[in-house]
Amino acid sequence: MFGDLLREAWLAARLQPPTSYVLGLFVNSLWLTVVLLAIAWYGGDLREVARVVFWGSVVFTIFSEGTWSAAAFSNYVRSGVMDYVVASPARLHLYLTAASLASSLLALPALGIQVAVYYLLFGESPPMAQPAYFAASLLIFLASSSFITAAATMFFARFRNPSLAANVVQWAIPLSGGVIPPTAMPPEAARWFAYSPLHYVVAPVTYSATGRWLLDPVFTMAAGLLVAAGLGLLSLYAAESAYKRFRRLGNWGAE
Repeated sequence: MFGDLLREAWLAARLQPPTSYVLGLFVNSLWLTVVLLAIAWYGGDLREVARVVFWGSVVFTIFSEGTWSAAAFSNYVRSGVMDYVVASPARLHLYLTAASLASSLLALPALGIQVAVYYLLFGESPPMAQPAYFAASLLIFLASSSFITAAATMFFARFRNPSLAANVVQWAIPLSGGVIPPTAMPPEAARWFAYSPLHYVVAPVTYSATGRWLLDPVFTMAAGLLVAAGLGLLSLYAAESAYKRFRRLGNWGAE
């Protein structure tokens, strides 16, 4: 299984031009420095806000990498490679999920840069308040992110240029899930996130790292497991629909 993930990560990396990938690493990482310097300029509590911003940037970086890898995957669809990969809806689902999970590995260099920036600014590694909760919430987020981007892969395949759709997904999912932690917002605004299913798979990463939760941690984590299972079913449905379309029409989308 680990070898399969490494192979898919290598294929995902090959789908992205090296120059744009390296540039993206620095753009997605160094914006953290810009935000923190802006907070310092206006006299905010830099260290406290930095913890929130850092862990939110971790979530965004991982999901962003998966989203753009899914968009780049449409090259495989248009070139006909997918025709040889797929033998059944279940195999398509597993393949897309593995490819999406492997794409998360491409975020590791960017996350390394973010940790280095944090260390240079504060002389310490980013603190983590609740390691056990963090490990569980990170696994839930990674699984959910993989399911979402697996489903998005076949959605992006319908477009000859999926960049606009990828931009919308890249921002809409994390923001609606609380990548900017609701605990850092006014209570009037924060309470609305309790009604968003994505809140239970996105925000707990930051909650557990900072130790501040909007709702009870056990309830939030349990709800996150249910939402992740639902997203898994959604991605399976997307794979089945794409497979039936391929069998009926002989194409995946905008070949």
